[in-house]
Amino acid sequence: MTDLTTTVAPVVRATWVRCDPQTAFEVFTRRIGAWWPLPTHGMFGERAGGVGFEDGRLIERSVTGEECLWGEVLVWDPPERLAFSWHPGGEPTEASEVEVGFAADGDGTRVVLEHRGWERFGESALARRRRYVGPGTWGAVLEHYADVAEPAGQVDGLGALEAAYDAFLAEAARGGFGEPPAGEWDAAQVLAHVALNDMAMTAVAHAIVHGKTDLRFENVLCQDRAVLAAEVSRAGDLPGLVAHARQAADVAIAAVSRLDADQRVTMVHCTLQHDGEVVLDQPMPWGEVAVTIQAARHLPAHTGQLRDLRG
Repeated sequence: MTDLTTTVAPVVRATWVRCDPQTAFEVFTRRIGAWWPLPTHGMFGERAGGVGFEDGRLIERSVTGEECLWGEVLVWDPPERLAFSWHPGGEPTEASEVEVGFAADGDGTRVVLEHRGWERFGESALARRRRYVGPGTWGAVLEHYADVAEPAGQVDGLGALEAAYDAFLAEAARGGFGEPPAGEWDAAQVLAHVALNDMAMTAVAHAIVHGKTDLRFENVLCQDRAVLAAEVSRAGDLPGLVAHARQAADVAIAAVSRLDADQRVTMVHCTLQHDGEVVLDQPMPWGEVAVTIQAARHLPAHTGQLRDLRG
């Protein structure tokens, strides 16, 4: 029998990444949505939209706006230490604890994850601990983390994509927007749409990494006015929306950056609508959609939309 006076060994896993501790900490926290293996380690399955640290909480969101609380931040001490309670899909009273340490090691950073606090579960402590030992558990999760902390290589067109995001977000941050023409989106809805579209694109990148087949990308939900309203409400105000869009953009860029050349030519069936009409319904190489079209057409169109709202 295990009780609160019995010590149960923590689960400890480690990895080494070729970057400084500050970068390693930021990849683990700010860009967690780019590497966490949601297709296999999430609560929403195919409806997974993303996961991230928000206001001291670790939250997973579905593409339809549902949310699941995974834990609460206990220690946030960049770039050396992070700790959070851990109860994905469960009650906070049924939480264990995860601590992650980041220490400079040669020309990189040693990252050590410790999952502890099993004693509080009494007789089920050893069984609960066992769920996090072996293949597909914390060791596998850290492999995905290292894959983003150490990108595979340069992605053609990535510089243009980053510049397009910078231009869009700079336009949004300027503010001063007026009311839109009848039936058009206001500035908040434009920002919400781009952020939701980024989440959907990140989900496709995850699916490619995990070898999923029958891949699809649709932009219907990220144009739904009810879904946009929920996203706007959650962000609170325009600066909040800009910060949220920047976060989603960083994750989307990191997610596509981890794809190798073969993965970027993976065919994904894309169904895209504009003003209620289907403008594309065919398989496309994912790199062309997520990098080329995003940089040359989608983001510039919405940058212009914001600019017109100011006039």
